[in-house]
Amino acid sequence: MLQRKNFSILTGLLIGCLAGYAVFITAAWLKPSMLPVRQARAEVPDSSLYASAEDVQEAFRAVSAEVLPTVVEVSVKTEGLIEQDDDIELPWNEFFYNPLEDNESPRSFQSQGLGSGIIIERQENDYFVITNTHVVGNAEEIFIELNDGSSISAELVGKDERKDLALLKFSFPDRVLPVIRLGDSDKLYVGDWVLVFGSPFGYEQSVSSGIVSALGRKDGPGDNINDFIQTDASINQGNSGGALVNIRGELVGVNTFITTPNSGSIGLGFAIPVNNIITTFRQLIDTGEVNYGWLGVSLGIVGEEAAESLGYGLKEGVMIYQVFEGSPADLGGLQPGDLITSLDGKPMNETDRLIYRIGDKAPGDTALFTVNRFGEPHTIEALIGEREGEEAVRALHGRAMPGFVAAPLMPDLRAAMNLPEDISGIPVAEVYPRTSAQAVDLRPGDIIIAVNDTMIVTLKDLYLAIGPSISKAPVYTVYRNGETLKLEVKKSEKLHE
Repeated sequence: MLQRKNFSILTGLLIGCLAGYAVFITAAWLKPSMLPVRQARAEVPDSSLYASAEDVQEAFRAVSAEVLPTVVEVSVKTEGLIEQDDDIELPWNEFFYNPLEDNESPRSFQSQGLGSGIIIERQENDYFVITNTHVVGNAEEIFIELNDGSSISAELVGKDERKDLALLKFSFPDRVLPVIRLGDSDKLYVGDWVLVFGSPFGYEQSVSSGIVSALGRKDGPGDNINDFIQTDASINQGNSGGALVNIRGELVGVNTFITTPNSGSIGLGFAIPVNNIITTFRQLIDTGEVNYGWLGVSLGIVGEEAAESLGYGLKEGVMIYQVFEGSPADLGGLQPGDLITSLDGKPMNETDRLIYRIGDKAPGDTALFTVNRFGEPHTIEALIGEREGEEAVRALHGRAMPGFVAAPLMPDLRAAMNLPEDISGIPVAEVYPRTSAQAVDLRPGDIIIAVNDTMIVTLKDLYLAIGPSISKAPVYTVYRNGETLKLEVKKSEKLHE
């Protein structure tokens, strides 16, 4: 009995070992994902670790709740005629026409477009919506869809083609609608949080987030003159005219275009700064049209070599290269060679930014300039004029003073021109047509060695000499092809007269 019992125990142990070995071998061949995994219970993190993230989340929720009711969907309908052409392709539009019509005659079409807009002002029961000009196009009908789904007919108040902005108006007496709060785009910094609102591809009331990727971007589509805000927040077709807001829910930009190889967002979206639209929509509300301010100068930055010859620091300001005779700048006392460092107390060191701010001023406004005139600070007031059409602006070039562009005489240029060592002066790089400089036969390649008997060695010498006498009759002494010539400007020789 005892032996039988011991044998049974031994047999049981042997069977158990074999079974365990079989399980071990089987487990070794199984994939780790097929085996049961026992995890330790995770520790609950301290809630303070979430605090910052939850604060941002709460801010996004609050901003979205406030801004969404102020952003609308803009749909447009355009009708017209196109000539019969089986190969015609018109992108971004869907055309509907009657196939029973004579194929040899012009076909009627109807196109529909979609974009976004922002309720920017309320006057009793009337609401004004800012959007892009390219959203509205030449629409025959315009409809606004509110965030509650209400669809309302709207009318076009006016457009600003140069900035790609349009203002719409609709009436809504049923209840008071919210209006977006305006921010200050000049206070944006690269890296700031921003949110994008609109109707991408018709998905109305969409929100995306990102940061300000860059500021002051140039060269928008269609000769758009804005200095754009770049963001990586998702912007797609249909977002045009929608809102770009900061973390406080203030409007800082109007979404306008994207850069993409495939018509979808790749994180390169651009918006018009809100400070660029304020004057536009105010003028459109008041008069239905936009008038740009005009100063009457030719502006530019100063390069390294020119800065050294002028005695100015790099990126210190924006230089005046030409002053148009009789312009607000001329009447106010601005001179060629002046370096504008601020406008109305705001620092200026970018040409385009200064041009935008001058253009945004209404005709009749006063502009206060701080200028550096070769080490001497000056404060100059100019009464802004009205900018006329492109043809009129081009015609003004004949009134440019001094009417030419000069450059410092660098050693390589001296060698290329084979100038004698005893000749010093400033080369003429370009002469403007129909100016007094052209009238006296000043030519590119001439070396200006004196102005009114004042010897010229640097650009600073040149501008100091021509500044006070430019409105009179300066006399240029130039070196040309081994000869020294005197070119005297006379009032009667100004071709623009």
